[in-house]
Order: sequence, then structure tokens, then C-alpha cells
Amino acid sequence: MLSVEAPTESGRVAQLEREVAQLTSRLDALDQRMPLNQACFCLLSGDYERVMAALMMAHMAAALEMDVTIFFTFWGVQAIRKSRSYRGKSVIEKAMARMLKRDIGQLSSGKFNFGGMGPVIFEHLMRQKNIATPAELLEGAGLARIRLSACMTSAEVFGISPDELIPGVTQCGAAEFVEQASRSRICLFI
Repeated sequence: MLSVEAPTESGRVAQLEREVAQLTSRLDALDQRMPLNQACFCLLSGDYERVMAALMMAHMAAALEMDVTIFFTFWGVQAIRKSRSYRGKSVIEKAMARMLKRDIGQLSSGKFNFGGMGPVIFEHLMRQKNIATPAELLEGAGLARIRLSACMTSAEVFGISPDELIPGVTQCGAAEFVEQASRSRICLFI
């Protein structure tokens, strides 16, 4: 007859310690894949209503105590300009500077633009209803701790220098934004 020895107390403790170590390792791996409490918005458009939507959602996410980043790329970069400069630019860059909107207050509406009157009408209605305008939301972004990042490549293509951007805007590349977005609970492309 075959006899089976019962595990000793120290053997059971050692087995449990190994199992706990394996479970801890698996939990650590899962923890690394969990999204962070952050929201990332990639703003491609420079249309008034899309800029407005991105800024409103960013403020709501910040109110929910999320870390928030808005990445302004391509046409979206014009929303974070404070001025237009022609100094030191090539002829094509000067033409681009002239065609782009000077600042957030000059953005056109993608729908119902009415020859440039659309944003004026929208802002009139928003003020009547006590709703913040895009310019006011952009101004309050710093207080809400919303990070504003300009796409370096887009700024370079349009010939926008860092001194043309509003204070507090950082520049980063798409790879940096994508890495941050990949760990976010919310990521929207607008």
C-alpha cells in the first residue's frame, strides 16, 4: 500500500506564499494596463462649435477631477493663437498666417456661419443663457488645470512660432500625445 504524507505546516505556508506572489505579480500586470483617471481630447478642427465642444467637455472632465489634456492639431492650432506674426516667415508661411484665424475670437462656424455672423449669433445666445463662450472657456482652462498642448508638426507646417501661442500652451509631438491617450479613461477625436 502506498502511503501519502500530509504536507507539513511549513510546506503549506511555503505553497501559499508562492501562490500569493503569483497573484500579486498578476495584479501588478493588470494594474499597469488599467486606464488612468484622465481624459484626452484631440482637436483637429478649428470650427467654432467643435472648439466649443472640446473645451466644454474638457471642463466637465476637470470638474470630475480627471487630469485633462487637449491636443490641438492641424486646424485646431488656430484656437490657441494669441496673435499673428509675419516676422521671419517665408512667403508661403506668411500666406498661411494670413489665411488662418488670428485667435479664438475669429473662428468660423462649420454650420450656420451666415457670412461670419454665426459665431456672433451663437455668442449672443450663449450670453443670454449664461453659457461660457469658447474664449471664456479657453481663458479658464488654466484655472481648471486643463493642459493645452499644440502639435509641434502642425505648428511647424503652418509656420506658427511658440511666441504666437497663448501663455501656458506646451508643444508636444503626436507620439507623446498618443502614448498619454493610450492610458486614458476617455479619449475623443474632434
